[in-house]
Amino acid sequence: MRGILVFSIPVLLLGGAQAQSQTKEELPKPSACFYTVGNQSVEVPVGKSVCRRSPAPYESQYSLLRCGPPLNEVALVKRGDPQCDRYEDRQ
Repeated sequence: MRGILVFSIPVLLLGGAQAQSQTKEELPKPSACFYTVGNQSVEVPVGKSVCRRSPAPYESQYSLLRCGPPLNEVALVKRGDPQCDRYEDRQ
């Protein structure tokens, strides 16, 4: 009887670990990051960057946001920086 228990416990644990790894693989990967401006949702594709103008009094600076996901602020840049795929001004 002990032999059956000793053998069955590792088999059950291994089966549970495989079931967990299958559920993690089945989750879809996000294709974009989103942020909101007022009541409007803005989409940024994965791997792309958007630069948003900083609020006053720092209006000459832009926040470089990169979609990984999640959407992360990477640095502060000036307009014309080649890292920015597009520029957006705050309303």
